[in-house]
Amino acid sequence: MRNGALLLTALLFCTTVFCQVTREVDSLLKALDTEKTDSNILRILNRIGSYYIDNNPSKAISYFERAAELAKNTNNTLRQGNAYYDLGFCYLLKGDFDKSLNYYLQSEKMYSRLNDKRRLVNTYMSIGNVFFQNKSFGKSTEYYDHAENILQQTKDSNQLSTLYSERGLVYDQLKKYDSSLLYLQKAAAIAKLIKDDGMYINTLCNIGLCYKHLNNTALALRYFDTVRTRYDAMPDVPVDYIAVLYNNIGATLVQSGNYTAAEEAFNKSIASSQQAGTRTIEMENYRNMADMYAGMKDYRRQSIYLTKHYDLKDSIFTADNKNQLTQLETDYQLEKKNISLVKQEAETERQKSQRNIFIIIAIAAGVLLGTLGVFYRRIKQNNVLLQDKNTQISKQKEELQTLNHVKDRLFSIISHDLRNPLTTLKSYLTLANDPGLPASQKEDFKKQTMLSVSQTSDMLDNLLTWANMQLKNTKPVITQVSTEDCIDDAISAAAAQAAQKNIKVSKKIDAPSAYAEYHILEIALHNIISNAVKYSHRGSTIFISAINTGQQVQIMVKDEGIGMSSEQLHKILNNEAESTAGTAGEKGSGLGLFLVKELLGKIDAGLRAESEEGKGSSFIIELPC
Repeated sequence: MRNGALLLTALLFCTTVFCQVTREVDSLLKALDTEKTDSNILRILNRIGSYYIDNNPSKAISYFERAAELAKNTNNTLRQGNAYYDLGFCYLLKGDFDKSLNYYLQSEKMYSRLNDKRRLVNTYMSIGNVFFQNKSFGKSTEYYDHAENILQQTKDSNQLSTLYSERGLVYDQLKKYDSSLLYLQKAAAIAKLIKDDGMYINTLCNIGLCYKHLNNTALALRYFDTVRTRYDAMPDVPVDYIAVLYNNIGATLVQSGNYTAAEEAFNKSIASSQQAGTRTIEMENYRNMADMYAGMKDYRRQSIYLTKHYDLKDSIFTADNKNQLTQLETDYQLEKKNISLVKQEAETERQKSQRNIFIIIAIAAGVLLGTLGVFYRRIKQNNVLLQDKNTQISKQKEELQTLNHVKDRLFSIISHDLRNPLTTLKSYLTLANDPGLPASQKEDFKKQTMLSVSQTSDMLDNLLTWANMQLKNTKPVITQVSTEDCIDDAISAAAAQAAQKNIKVSKKIDAPSAYAEYHILEIALHNIISNAVKYSHRGSTIFISAINTGQQVQIMVKDEGIGMSSEQLHKILNNEAESTAGTAGEKGSGLGLFLVKELLGKIDAGLRAESEEGKGSSFIIELPC
């Protein structure tokens, strides 16, 4: 019964909004057809564009473009700048960052010409947001600085609070949490001073999230509790705000290990989400709860909430398609209204003059052509849908082939490379109980078994990483990472292996950062360093360096090992070579460099190698800087 009631309410709401929107836009379109004054036409175009900007940015663009052209022809600089600003926002909503940036920059020229500092500040902040969305953090900061320089003169507290909040969120995304907290606390202080409760509470919530990212759960929960107290004292708090707050509280409690309180917070968030109809927040709660139960090793409940998450995700996708159909219906009804107005005017003119008979015939012909056009468009749309289906089937076929390849590769490695260490382990366990076997020989068997188990563990890590990458096929998030931290982590992972052969690792870091995904780069480095140890002689040294050439960051791992011929090097780089034993008899799966190349390809990085028999090898990772 509850679902049925919600559906009925949604249908009634959509019907009411549709009727109101139709009447309002119909009225504006009538006024646009009859209005002769340029200033009034500009006002009407902006009103229509402003209506569409949130629900149909593509349609809003056509009206703002007309407004910009009319403002340009009438030398109305302010209206022209406003139209360019609105166009920039429309293209930002559509995800077209190049066009969004172009229009924002044009509006900046207009406002600079007018010396309109308030609008300039808004424009600089918007340009900064475009660069931030496009991961150009340096340019984003540059435009935020332009906005702040003006605000130091105008002393506009509202804008300054907003700017500081935006900068705080940027630094949080960059994981520079100290800078993030500094700006967020400035924003909160200003909002509190000017009694902007909405901005103040929102900033407190963001501060809480920043402390969560710092793993300071106690302080994060204190800020969330302050927000909750504020909400309790307010008469009309949007229910979706409460849903977001309790979702953040639940995630933070999971981080602190308080699963009982976390579950209670998630349930409150879900109830508020359902009340507000914000299904995306409800879906996020289900995902967080699934992760929580996974951490608790309660896989049954993890499965339950994952199912809820994906069921709701599918439901939202279906609802989005219905919304698109509703928008098409709205456009169709508006078009019908326009055709009806044309027919009424034609009928009036026909009564005034006999010539209007030809107008009626022309209108009829137009309707006929329009009907034929509709049928043609439908046929064309059906062809497009058919092509999409064929494309989808081809994509699914490729995915199945990929999965089959993954399966074959996994079975091949498991059947060939897991047998030897297991046989070694079995032999040692059998011999360990032989009283006649000398202790020194038992110790040798034990070392061989430990080495075999360690190599098998490394192989399984690589195997699982590669298989997971193939199956999920997700695109990693590339950010600026510390090359030194990444190299240190990779060295630590291979330290025990190097110590067994008394191999030293020397590093020289001249490029402190590069653009990559930290975990992927660390796995790649670990495999290359592990290979270097494997093929190095006892007591030798491995050299690791990072340099910035101006065009890229190069991380080189150089060893003094056995080296390779040019033919061997070619086969290895083309995944044609079988794994060979190391200088201490170490064995591998042949998956290491294969995994490295695939991982680096995911982050737009390259791998090249240089080697000479008897003199060692150098492997160089090339990253964007």
